[in-house]
Amino acid sequence: MTPGQAAQRLISSFRLQGITVGFAPDPTVPGSKSYVGVPIWMWAANPTPLSYGPYVQSTTLGGVTITATAQVSSIVWNMGDGTTVACANAGTPFVVAYGAVDSPTCGHRYARTSATQPGGTFPIAATSQWQVSWEGGGESGTIPLTTTATSAVRINEIQSVNVGPGR
Repeated sequence: MTPGQAAQRLISSFRLQGITVGFAPDPTVPGSKSYVGVPIWMWAANPTPLSYGPYVQSTTLGGVTITATAQVSSIVWNMGDGTTVACANAGTPFVVAYGAVDSPTCGHRYARTSATQPGGTFPIAATSQWQVSWEGGGESGTIPLTTTATSAVRINEIQSVNVGPGR
């Protein structure tokens, strides 16, 4: 068995998973929604070695000892409105005290409501781009993998009527 074959076998045993979607507004809270033009924050909530890395395993296969390390290099968010957002890190968790400001690391603003979408929500897919580096038997390499987590968000619209003085 070559080192590359041993690495492939080891990496195929990994049980990597999609992130736990951190999203403000929080789609897991009943009635949670946001509005057109209001900042949305996205992040990897409660990251673990299997959902974000680093995840390290070593084994000996066919007389070759291999060590492989898996780490998310970026998360690509499909926002359900035709927009994708690529974030180079886990994102920044939202705290209510921040108010309605843009995320410093990973965010989006919807330009239209989700009212015409099935279920009245935009489907969201967060695809983690994993880089799995391995070494052993005098060789090394990198293997890309992906995992995906899904959610949905309701985006409403606020309309106002401006009335001049005295009306």
